[in-house]
Amino acid sequence: MGSSSAFEQFNYILATLRMKRNDNLILVQTHDFPDHDAVASAFGLGRLLERLSFKVRLVHRYPIRSHSLNAMIRDLNIPLEQISGELDPECAEAPCILVDGSPNNANAHPLSSNLIAVIDHHVNPGELPLPFVDIRTSYGACSSIIADYWQEAELIPDRQTATALLMGIQIDTDFLSRRVSPADLDAHHRLFFQADWQFGTQVVKASLSIADLRAFSYATQHFYTQGNLFFTMLPSDCTQELISILADFFLRLREIQVSVIVEAGGPRYHVSVRSRTPDISAATVVRLALAGIGEGGGHDHMAGGIIHPTAHIDEQALFRRFVKAVETAQENQ
Repeated sequence: MGSSSAFEQFNYILATLRMKRNDNLILVQTHDFPDHDAVASAFGLGRLLERLSFKVRLVHRYPIRSHSLNAMIRDLNIPLEQISGELDPECAEAPCILVDGSPNNANAHPLSSNLIAVIDHHVNPGELPLPFVDIRTSYGACSSIIADYWQEAELIPDRQTATALLMGIQIDTDFLSRRVSPADLDAHHRLFFQADWQFGTQVVKASLSIADLRAFSYATQHFYTQGNLFFTMLPSDCTQELISILADFFLRLREIQVSVIVEAGGPRYHVSVRSRTPDISAATVVRLALAGIGEGGGHDHMAGGIIHPTAHIDEQALFRRFVKAVETAQENQ
């Protein structure tokens, strides 16, 4: 379509779709374990599609394990639905757009059999034979891509939408302190005074509780290190933001370049990985370490994953897996 913008191409796909269907229903799906950026991207795209006269359902697969994200969803009235089984017949074949994830990555499995588009900022391993693919790996947040769509459509997002998109950008870039592109800065600037930035800051910065201090205490007393790797496994059930904050916290140690936090309090273990060196990709580390026992992915600096309930692995064995994964990732860089 020549030099047309991504949104123009996207709008062309939508117009073609509208001519083929009568109900105009579109599913917007996040990756399987939605975070702030994924939910904000889905909400922002859903609101834009509604402005374009489509009916929208926002869906995801697995439970949300974040107090601040649940607060964002509740207080911004984001109509996000968890689909734990199969979609109802009305939606099973509805056109589906996957945001902040790709079916080529382990953490995004389309709920609909009719995936028509992927909008993402993660590295995509392989081609996607879909009508529309917009993957911008230079962007720090998928929310910035959706903010660009609003601008290219010459529409102004309402206050709730702007607030969600602003929060998505702030969380995925750690308040513009990591992996920030000029596009993220531009989107942040456009959204800041359209949004309720005070609400967003308050929700995000009050995401822990006094009870979470026990996890900090445990992690500082029960950990393994080898070379530049820090590893700890928490025996209690934790929120997603807690293990993410712990992973960021231990990365501040001068001797450490890669931190791994494993939450082992439930049937499905959750893993958070951070890297502060370009020589070791966090996404590569988590994929290598969890091969055969789970799945994971993310970015070079930040990644996450899960260990399947059927994978019975002890702490020492898992630590050795991550030691080997860090060594392999560094050798293959």
